Amino acid sequence: MMEDISFGKWLRQRRRMMDLSQQALADQATCARITLSRIEADTLKPSKELAGILLEKLGIPEPERSQWIRFARGLAGYPSETNITSKESKYDHPSGTVTLLFTDIEGSTKLAREHPDTWENLLANHHAVLQKAIESNNGYVFQIIGDAFFASFHKAGDALEAALTAQQSLQNEDWEDVTVCVRMGIHTGEAELQDNGQYHGYRSLSLVQRIMSAGHGGQVLISGATENLLRGELPDGVELLDMGRHNLKDSPQAVRMFQMVAPNLQKDFPSLRTINMFPNNLPVQLTSFVGREKELAEVGSLLQNNHMLTLIGPGGTGKTRLSIQVGCNVFNQFPDGVWLVEFAPILDPLLVPHTTASALGLRDDPQRPVIDMLCDYLPQKKMLIILDNCEHLVDACAQTADRIMHVSQDVPILASSREALGIAGEIPYSVPSLGLPDIDHLPSMESLSEFEAIKLFIHRATSAVPSFTVTNENAPALAQICHRLDGIPLAIELAAAKIQVLSVEQIARRLDDRIKLLTGGSRTVLERHQTLRGAVDWSYNLLHPEEQILFRRFSVFIGGWMLETAESVCGDESTSSVLGSKDVLDLFEQLIHKSLVTKEEKHGESRFHILETIRQYAREKLVEAGEEENIRTRHLAYFVKLAEQAEPELYRSNQLRWLNRLDDEIDNFRMALEWALTTNIEAGLRIAAIPWRFWQRGCLGELGESLAQFLDRHNTVDSLHVQALLVYSYCNFYQGNFSETLKIAGKALQMARTLSDKQMEAFSLSVLGLFTLMIESAAGVPLLEQGLAIYCAFGNKMGQAETLYWLSINNKDMESTIDLSTESLSLYRELGNLSGIASSLTVLARLTIWMGRDFSSPGPWLEEALSISRQLGEQGRGAEILVAFGHLSLWQGNYRRAIAHFEEAILLSEKIGEHYQNLWGHVHRAHAVLRQGDIHQARRLFDDNIRITQKAGSMLAIINTVEGVASLNANQNQPERAARLFAWTDDTELTRLSAEGCTMAVEQATTLALQQ
Repeated sequence: MMEDISFGKWLRQRRRMMDLSQQALADQATCARITLSRIEADTLKPSKELAGILLEKLGIPEPERSQWIRFARGLAGYPSETNITSKESKYDHPSGTVTLLFTDIEGSTKLAREHPDTWENLLANHHAVLQKAIESNNGYVFQIIGDAFFASFHKAGDALEAALTAQQSLQNEDWEDVTVCVRMGIHTGEAELQDNGQYHGYRSLSLVQRIMSAGHGGQVLISGATENLLRGELPDGVELLDMGRHNLKDSPQAVRMFQMVAPNLQKDFPSLRTINMFPNNLPVQLTSFVGREKELAEVGSLLQNNHMLTLIGPGGTGKTRLSIQVGCNVFNQFPDGVWLVEFAPILDPLLVPHTTASALGLRDDPQRPVIDMLCDYLPQKKMLIILDNCEHLVDACAQTADRIMHVSQDVPILASSREALGIAGEIPYSVPSLGLPDIDHLPSMESLSEFEAIKLFIHRATSAVPSFTVTNENAPALAQICHRLDGIPLAIELAAAKIQVLSVEQIARRLDDRIKLLTGGSRTVLERHQTLRGAVDWSYNLLHPEEQILFRRFSVFIGGWMLETAESVCGDESTSSVLGSKDVLDLFEQLIHKSLVTKEEKHGESRFHILETIRQYAREKLVEAGEEENIRTRHLAYFVKLAEQAEPELYRSNQLRWLNRLDDEIDNFRMALEWALTTNIEAGLRIAAIPWRFWQRGCLGELGESLAQFLDRHNTVDSLHVQALLVYSYCNFYQGNFSETLKIAGKALQMARTLSDKQMEAFSLSVLGLFTLMIESAAGVPLLEQGLAIYCAFGNKMGQAETLYWLSINNKDMESTIDLSTESLSLYRELGNLSGIASSLTVLARLTIWMGRDFSSPGPWLEEALSISRQLGEQGRGAEILVAFGHLSLWQGNYRRAIAHFEEAILLSEKIGEHYQNLWGHVHRAHAVLRQGDIHQARRLFDDNIRITQKAGSMLAIINTVEGVASLNANQNQPERAARLFAWTDDTELTRLSAEGCTMAVEQATTLALQQ
């Protein structure tokens, strides 16, 4: 029932009925798309101002908006006077094949403005007439938008009778001094009634909307589909006048339409408002135009204020289709027509003026140059000229366009090309890829189809296989397809066509060879648009040989690159070679102009990209040219050098700049590691092990897998091997492989001592000591102290700061560990090491909390640490800080907030695969739940934690959990069991039970803890 509909659902239905995407409505309402998405999901109520704007854009008349604003704000139910659901069950209403009747008042906005005092009464009378006419003829009014009615019928004859009755009643109505004329459209098609009383069936709903919009006030237009059903069943005196076939906006085929003619009703009207009434030579589009609302609006606006606009972009981005759609949208602005000049089949530059004149209908005059004929013809005209596919005739097109612009102020030019023409007055407009969802955070099924790329795939797939539907199962694969195809319309259309033989999931799996997969486009389109390879071949073959060399060498980069990177990797070192490094910059500019390379500003520097789909093609060309081995080897060498250059900067004051730089190159490092695995193991180890402070920020799982492969192949005993082992032990620790962690770190220490490498020995001692301390006990302290002594002897302040920080984790002697943490913090601040500062602040806060004396200082320390960690992108550190915040809340007695902090830490650590903080988040959450008094929940959590900590092999975590179970036993009046468990966790107890408890093994203690 409509009374039960929420504002969010109503907003979504109304927007779709008006053929608006979320982005288009958000742009009109000047709000963010995410805001609109949240309103439609009913997770956000709009402000009064935003609600008013949305209602205005959706056609709710101003006098009615106050009650609608209350509805939007959740202060009232669905406005009763617009409650259009009948009392019958929805199952009595038409569904499946239905006849639709859409109506609206011609010039309603002008009427409302000119007659503000009487408009509300006029509208009420209009509503009453329409409602009665429709319902008396077995119709179902399923929606009203302002003055527009939307109704459905089981029978076409009933819809026609309703339209006839309504027009007759409207004509007989006393409108006083106002003329109210209503246009109507009728069409029969497929539309399924939904539970909310609305219809799903875009093609039928949009077509009847277009049919109605083509008419004039007082006119009833009927589609050919409906006319077929009405033959022999027309009311007495009623005829259907054949209006011929007409091209309607977004309709893939011309639609045959008829006009209802009846006694005492107006018969003669102006020409229908269809594409046919405007002079043009635009081709009929056989598929619907999907999305691009933002681009259509921007291009249309730019055309009004500029002489020439050039749509630029790589092949397959939809430049031609966009230019034709823009032409359709602006017909009424150009009384002398919209004319398309197609240059794709033209190879001779001398034919450009002739082709242009021919498209405009001009005949050759042997006595005069064609360009002069054009210049004489155009000054008195007001028309739009579309120059399509100019990239292979750039100079000739530029000269022709320049002459036209100089002779006519009212003949703008819309060109499409893979590069700008480069003439005065030209505005280049880069056509972007279609909108894509965040592949890592997919929206709901309903919201997913709002993204342009997804919507295009669905449209084309259902054209190929009408039964195709998007499901929860195939939605992730569909999003992956569109994402991996970079939102390129041609690639998406070719992929959607494969739905005839492959499932969505199968298509997604085959995209590693997308150039080969994406073939089989329509045989009637240009040959280069029949396959993805053909589209990119066209661009590649237009490049100069030097440009082709650089273009295919760019395929070695993934995720972008910087200019100096390209000069180092792609430029030839020999000055006599085809491509010297000094030429790279000039060629770079040409590839940008030709839409094959894009530029972005990031962290204050220019960074360059190539679409992955185009990169795959370029890589094929690199292999064909026999250059892959040389270029990938140079790529590897460059990123080894970058890793070594970055390492000392990762603990200094410019740490953030270097972390950002390495973040930008993460995919290139992965590419280099892949090549190193088969060609240069040492180089791979250098990339993986030397900048370890970079990798530890969230890539340790991935790094661990790479190091395992490299270490398995590296047989040399050297300092690099030692460092790689230590980094590998880090990876294992944060993955929760604690026993392996200690073995690997111990092996590294033995190797360092064999090499007599004191710096590596210090590093090994510190790492082994740290993990021993964190996994087992205070036995790690002597190891850390030995490492610290070596660092002090060498004056290595970074090593000292790091080891002091690790020593401060041993909290048996709180006072001394606070001193260690303070000293570590001082050294980190001296070095400007932000990551270290955050680490020491976190430990200092945690120790201060555990001392139980000062709960005011830890908060600001943790806030500073969290701010630094977020700035550096250290999510693992962020999880540790959240655990510390949980401790602070726990000691302050705010158990609910403590639980929230621990749970947030658990979620974050699960997201990044950081097992250590995840483990402690679980352990401490159980304690907080017990403190809160939820005994049953605490029991369940402690039981889970016993198993988790045993599996992890962390003795400290096991002891902490058993202590929690002991507290729970004491709370449940089980003193003997509690005493035995406490005794096991604390070897200072001297009672008999304590002595008995201390003799228990870990397995016995955990078994006792698990007993109910």
